[in-house]
Amino acid sequence: MALDLSFKQLIDAAEDSAATIGQPICIAIDRIDEDPDQPRRSFDEQKLEELVESVRQHGVLQPIVLRQATEDGRYVIVMGARRYRAAKRAGLCDIPAFIHAVWSADRYAQMIENIQRDDLNAPEIAAFIAGRLEQGDNQADISRKLGKPRDWVSRYASVQSMPEFLRSKLAGSSIRAVYELYQAWREQPNAVETLCAAQESFTDAHARQLARKIRSEVRGSHADGEGSPGDRSPVGTQAALRPIGTDRVAAIAEERPSSSGDRAARMSTSLTIRVRHQGRTGRLLVDRLARQGSRHAVLLVDGAEEAEEVPASTITIEEILFA
Repeated sequence: MALDLSFKQLIDAAEDSAATIGQPICIAIDRIDEDPDQPRRSFDEQKLEELVESVRQHGVLQPIVLRQATEDGRYVIVMGARRYRAAKRAGLCDIPAFIHAVWSADRYAQMIENIQRDDLNAPEIAAFIAGRLEQGDNQADISRKLGKPRDWVSRYASVQSMPEFLRSKLAGSSIRAVYELYQAWREQPNAVETLCAAQESFTDAHARQLARKIRSEVRGSHADGEGSPGDRSPVGTQAALRPIGTDRVAAIAEERPSSSGDRAARMSTSLTIRVRHQGRTGRLLVDRLARQGSRHAVLLVDGAEEAEEVPASTITIEEILFA
């Protein structure tokens, strides 16, 4: 999906808007303020120092973008907070900038720039999405404006509902890994909290495997407590909701993602699942995990050379075959 605004388009727009007042001009740094509502909240200290050294030697090569503040003679940064900070540390008195006389703060434009520069961490992205939801945008709006898939937005939107111990894992784990644990936490909160207390970070594959193990424990508890459909009782229901014991949690935590060799061995018995998707037939690739998460499947359409990822809810199973 194409972005509404690419970074190049934003810079081009800045140049066009500045055309009435000529080329980029030098603005005194002490007349510039950072936007307190910009999406970016943290700056990598080492990378910032590297930029400071570059600015000392070569100056600021790419102008920043400013808008006029409500106070006469002052400006607010639209894009370029990191270059601005580096210029201040390098001791520069002024900095080249494009000026937008009537540009109100565009939160999505700022967000797109930071995403394309890969400058934001997960909590910052989550805070931005939470803010847009509070302002009345829905997840579809955010997805369209940022040019990101809906499930990408959903994962970050869920951060605000996560317990603190899970949010803290975003420092060393991807949003996808933490989201997998969050989904399991909703079913077995104590088990997931115990796992997180024992491990600092999780890979995507390990988090997915742990979440599946925890869910399978829950299903096993349900199967043990149900009995026949006609004799379910409150006692049986309580047994089904029984939390996983700490000894079992420890055993789950010690399990690691299986190697490709182990997976190949398990798949030595050939399994073919024939499916239909949007009028097309094909087969599921059961030995692959979708990169878009557990709600997607990898499908090889009949006659196609490359597999594709599709939402699992849009697939109809037609036939299951064992060789």
